[in-house]
Amino acid sequence: MREVSYYSGREQTYLKHFFLEKYLERVAYVIGYNQSEFVYIDGFSGPWRSADEAFEDTSFVVAINILRRVRDGLASGGKRPRIRCLFIEKDPQAFAALQDAVGRFPDLDVTPLNGDFETLIPTILRYIRNSFSLVFIDPTGWTGFGLRKIEPILKHRPGEVLINFMFDYINRFLDHPDDRITASFDDLFGGPGWDSAVYADDRRENAILELYCDRMRGLGRFEHVARTRILKPTSDRSYFYLVYGTRHVKGLREFRGIEKKVIEEQERVRSTAKQTHRVARTGQSELFAAATLTGAASYEQERQVQLSAASEKLLTLLRDGRQIEYENALAALLERPYVWESDVKALVQELRRAGQLKIVGMKPRERTPKEGHVLVPPATDAPARQPR
Repeated sequence: MREVSYYSGREQTYLKHFFLEKYLERVAYVIGYNQSEFVYIDGFSGPWRSADEAFEDTSFVVAINILRRVRDGLASGGKRPRIRCLFIEKDPQAFAALQDAVGRFPDLDVTPLNGDFETLIPTILRYIRNSFSLVFIDPTGWTGFGLRKIEPILKHRPGEVLINFMFDYINRFLDHPDDRITASFDDLFGGPGWDSAVYADDRRENAILELYCDRMRGLGRFEHVARTRILKPTSDRSYFYLVYGTRHVKGLREFRGIEKKVIEEQERVRSTAKQTHRVARTGQSELFAAATLTGAASYEQERQVQLSAASEKLLTLLRDGRQIEYENALAALLERPYVWESDVKALVQELRRAGQLKIVGMKPRERTPKEGHVLVPPATDAPARQPR
């Protein structure tokens, strides 16, 4: 993908592509190594605001380049899975540009498709067949991917879904006086009843995302739905969320591992964007480069809130003498933003030292919890479940 300077004024798009590149590479390697076929779907391919003749600042070219790299890497190790891509675009003019662009990559199995994403669901499922699929849904607004209408895609097994939930745009219209506009959100959220989240006062943003994630989890029958936030380039406000549905804790691990890298990159990119904005506004250059300046406190504050909530969640899971396998506790805690596996391991060890839990199955030389261990409240009289 293009360097961040090429995305000036569109830093949020750079961070989205940064995330997509890192995550797609990981999932394609894992699936390509273990299965015979991997299918990637982009439901809203564009291109829309590309500033590059080669479209290297678009999600579909980012995906193509990554998948070609994964294919070659797997081949060097003796693995040759079939990798297929389906790129969908509704707008005829944008589709013509898409069709021309993907034609430059004859060495990858790529199919462009002109039409409406929701309408094409049966065609998409026929294309996927029984293969593992990663479906990326990246719209420009809130229409065209209503949860009920894309339910068959959400339910496809084996597969995962990554949705760009355009929070800033959506939030501006949720309490619009035009009934026709507000009614369109029934599609987005998979039915009525979403207005209770809109009027949640200071919890509004979190309530909206929790509602969306819960409904996506239910309709897709996902074991886990997680989200990560991308901020506006020059202000400490949410631009959009990437919402992710998976059926395995390994997917959550990868998602949070990539999130950690994206957060670090986001702090660096936004620091530079803010400095550029200040200099343009004041006309005064600044002595220190943005990279040497302290990042915004909002991220660290939010992270501490989430870590505290994760601690309370773990204690709740252990309440009343209940036992829980470490991997199940890990999955429950990784659904919280800004909580990573290293945090969960540290939290378990901290509670163990404080006498608030025991770890059954840990061998003398082991220092951290892992799959197969069982977390047990210290006061329980019940026999500890044997680790697998």
